Amino acid sequence: MQFLTDRIITLAALFDDLQQHAEWADPLTPRQAEQIRALLDATALEQVVQIRLGNLHALPWVYYPYTNEVTELVPLGPVTLKSASLEGEVRGVLLAWLTGNQVSLASGFEPFWRQIIERASRLKTFAPFNLALTHAPQDSAPVIFIPEQTHASVQGKAGIRYQVAPGASAPYALSMDLLDAWSAPLIVKVHHAGVSLSEVRRQLSPDERRQRLDSRLRFLLYKTQRLPHYQQVAQPQTVAELHQLPVLTKQALEQGSPPYGRAMASQALPSGEVLVSGSSGGKTRYIPYSRDDWQSMIHEAVQTLYDIGLVAGDRVVNTLYGGHMYGGMLTSSQELALMPVEAYTVGQNITPQELVYLHQTFDINAIVGIPSLLDTLLSQAKQIDPQFRIEKVIYGGALWPEHRKKWLIETLGIKTFHSILAANDGAQIGYQSPPLQGVEHYLVDDYNYVEIVDDLGNPVAEGERGHILLTNWQKFEYPLIRYKIGDVGRIVPQRDGGRVLEFLGRSDGLIVLNGRQSLYYQEVANVLSEAGIGQLQLTISQKEHREMLQVSIEAPQPVDTQALEQNLQAALPSLRPGDGVSIELLDFQVRVVQVEKLARHPVSGKIRLVEDLRFSRPEEIA
Repeated sequence: MQFLTDRIITLAALFDDLQQHAEWADPLTPRQAEQIRALLDATALEQVVQIRLGNLHALPWVYYPYTNEVTELVPLGPVTLKSASLEGEVRGVLLAWLTGNQVSLASGFEPFWRQIIERASRLKTFAPFNLALTHAPQDSAPVIFIPEQTHASVQGKAGIRYQVAPGASAPYALSMDLLDAWSAPLIVKVHHAGVSLSEVRRQLSPDERRQRLDSRLRFLLYKTQRLPHYQQVAQPQTVAELHQLPVLTKQALEQGSPPYGRAMASQALPSGEVLVSGSSGGKTRYIPYSRDDWQSMIHEAVQTLYDIGLVAGDRVVNTLYGGHMYGGMLTSSQELALMPVEAYTVGQNITPQELVYLHQTFDINAIVGIPSLLDTLLSQAKQIDPQFRIEKVIYGGALWPEHRKKWLIETLGIKTFHSILAANDGAQIGYQSPPLQGVEHYLVDDYNYVEIVDDLGNPVAEGERGHILLTNWQKFEYPLIRYKIGDVGRIVPQRDGGRVLEFLGRSDGLIVLNGRQSLYYQEVANVLSEAGIGQLQLTISQKEHREMLQVSIEAPQPVDTQALEQNLQAALPSLRPGDGVSIELLDFQVRVVQVEKLARHPVSGKIRLVEDLRFSRPEEIA
């Protein structure tokens, strides 16, 4: 069942072909034709897998978040099928072949099947539809009989029974089949006690990993080919050909996402969760997840939390930002709820006094949040209670200066101090676990696949710096395919079987204040241009626990810098205090300074538009 998604694609293509060319139904009775047509539903088929077999993206493993273990689903192998009806034969063949078995059929309707086999042979799909017709079952192949499905009200008739509530539709037949005993032999279940989803994925050979990612690409393109935004793009079959697809820019994503557009939306019924994009300048964009997309993201993130160091029995304080459709607290609280840990979802308005109280009352040993909040919070908690200690610190949203991490480790006895790297639109990208530290992160290739490219979108050699592109294999509603997230990095040699990303920061003039508020250089420049200011430089620094944005301007005449500060805060919501965050923990200043001449590069003469001094050592800051 390693490449079950390729089989879904093949069956979907076969269903389309049979719906468009209905001559196969001519020799059948009206009832037989009606029964067969009811099975030609690719959407229902995919839902059957998701509901009855487990998360489509984890297969062939079924992942159990609470125990962090997996059960592997293995095809039985060669099977021979029999049924008293044509509809039963079709149900059996579809389910047996979908689950990866080698299928032979002892059929009483050979002309029908020869026509189906002939039509299937014309399909241009990666996984060919193989079915053998037989009159004498092989001695080594078990014979499986497919019973009829019968409404519960029908008396005296053997078979699979079901009921339908008033006003409801009859269930999709294969969904009922996977609840019945006849289908159980098709799948052998092998439980891997004490083995996580990450571990079984790492145990794959390089070729198996490559083939798995190739199948993810094919399924992603199958799911998105009908979206208006992706109707005319190429259809590469392997990750090695991924560069044939266009780069998705922030502007294109914005135009195809609500409230500005719907070109990247499917026609499925609304479901799941909608998040808000971290916005600046008052411009808001929404990030819809379908229910299946959302559940996949949560399950993959649970695995990441285990990989980063959480274990059963941990007592975790969650200080991530919540409310107003922001994703941090919402997603993390759902992830922690699936794990055998005790969570204290306090959010961003936690105080040092509250943290100390939780430590004294519940002996909390782990905390999750953003660096600018946690740095102050942990330092002040230690001042309040000299006995305060914490074992695990998990952070995201920004880099954490290494000299500050070292001080906190020594002061608080921290044993696990690791980062999760995530994108605002695409969720988790990578994580740290020993021996990684600093800006290095293991990539989660089964969820988000990272490419490093040059300015034209062409892949660079391993180890070279370039723009980070993100392809999310498991988000089909408003998908992200080769999405340019605005960061730069490089792929370094693999460790422990996984790719490692060295994250090198922003490439697009974006500034993140306090790990949660986004601001672009150009937005500041636009506001100040109205006052006649043409040349400026932004400098972000951190003194003690306060972040400061200094706007240095070059102007021939004296200007009212205080008025400019007020104008900036009035025009740009990102520069205003609030959001329910304790002012003592997340405080920053905006200061406008007039200089005679801004520093320029000695060779190019260009002004360095943004200087971020937050991650420099104190002695490196003049």
